[in-house]
Amino acid sequence: MRDECGQLELKPLLYGYMRVLSQMSEEEVRGVHARMEAYAQREGYVLASVFHEYAPETQWAFTELVDVVKRSAAHRVVVPALRDLGLSVPLQNALIVHLECVGGAHVVGLDEL
Repeated sequence: MRDECGQLELKPLLYGYMRVLSQMSEEEVRGVHARMEAYAQREGYVLASVFHEYAPETQWAFTELVDVVKRSAAHRVVVPALRDLGLSVPLQNALIVHLECVGGAHVVGLDEL
């Protein structure tokens, strides 16, 4: 996209993170991706990638997300709900603080908009 002077305008990156539950259909997962994409476009971001956590009580995808956010200097992460980060509020808060402090990224829950 170009600005009014014809200069190439690059939008900032945004990453997504979600837990994919065993009972979720591919259509449901695509629906969540579409909501993340719509949020990114509305807020002036490009949804670079969505990290999927498939196994309960694991954080492999979250760890990878933190590494990618640090390397890319992305400043926003979107989740379908804060519950995707963890079942308990203290765990959710700890992971949000970790993303903010280590990765420099603000976390947005689509369910909170």
